Amino acid sequence: MIIIFIRAIILFAVLLFVFRLMGKRQIGEMEPFELVITLVISELACIPMADRSIPITFGVVAILTMFVIHQFILLLSHSDKLQGVINGKPVMVIDPNGIDIPALRSLNMHVNDLLQAMRATEYFSLEEIVYGIMETNGQLTVIANKQMENKQQTLPIPVIMEGKWNEENIKENNFDKGELQRLLEQEHVKLKNVVILAIDENDRMTLQRRNNKIYFKNVEVTHK
Repeated sequence: MIIIFIRAIILFAVLLFVFRLMGKRQIGEMEPFELVITLVISELACIPMADRSIPITFGVVAILTMFVIHQFILLLSHSDKLQGVINGKPVMVIDPNGIDIPALRSLNMHVNDLLQAMRATEYFSLEEIVYGIMETNGQLTVIANKQMENKQQTLPIPVIMEGKWNEENIKENNFDKGELQRLLEQEHVKLKNVVILAIDENDRMTLQRRNNKIYFKNVEVTHK
């Protein structure tokens, strides 16, 4: 037990030293290669920490090797071409036309994932955003609509996303599905062609159909 205790202290000190050298970014701010290296290092530390049959030097050397790889990749990232290969490129997922579905699919994201990322940046309506860029570290950067500053008071409730009813939101907010269907008919849009349909407490509608520009409109929606 004493040997394991000492090995754990040594490996902890090595890990702390390496991560201090790598920088202070949080997990959510890491580039993909940095996250991979972090996960590999944690695994490399666990094995010699618990298994006394493995010389502790093996673990230390492996961890330091990962640090060298990290530094080498950082050097390669100074080249714009290689940076795009290693880290990927920022992708514009929201523009003045609304949500860019092909861009979302290239990131393996859904509309609901984008709405969550928006809320994390304290934007709750697409009407508040002119441009949204998904950075390579998974963070959403937003350029706000100045005209909507301090005007959005209620949370838009998505009732249709990517051509499918959001049954949970409809039920929880007591929307009349028949009334929503009539709203689609009034807007001359089929369910399968809807990218997003959201309605807030003030009956302000957000609607984007495939291959069309997003628009916002005051409507009358009956609740059950």
